[in-house]
Amino acid sequence: MASDKKTIGITKANATALSNLVIAGRFGSELDAAKFAMAYAVKKGTPPGNIEGAETKWNVGSVDPDGSMRSLLESFYPTGEEPYRLAEHLMNEGIKSLAELLGANGDLYDTLFTSAQTR
Repeated sequence: MASDKKTIGITKANATALSNLVIAGRFGSELDAAKFAMAYAVKKGTPPGNIEGAETKWNVGSVDPDGSMRSLLESFYPTGEEPYRLAEHLMNEGIKSLAELLGANGDLYDTLFTSAQTR
């Protein structure tokens, strides 16, 4: 894991979507919204990958101070060797998916609840 990321970032394309997600989901911070987006991506079964063009936003120590997120990702993606690179990928993919899902609707809870009922 020596080559794993020390910082986690969001792409320019996802920066506005992340800000909108904070408002739509009534999150306390962009980091809270990004972690939710990561969980959403995991729930959707997003495959592992790398995100290109992410700009530094948070230090790993701020994102995962106790290592629990790393442990969780290692459980869900046991073949991955770089959990923080994976976290960055999942955050960005989750933000993108949630932005598409939100569309013009302004409330994350209403959007997720409505989409869950239509399945």
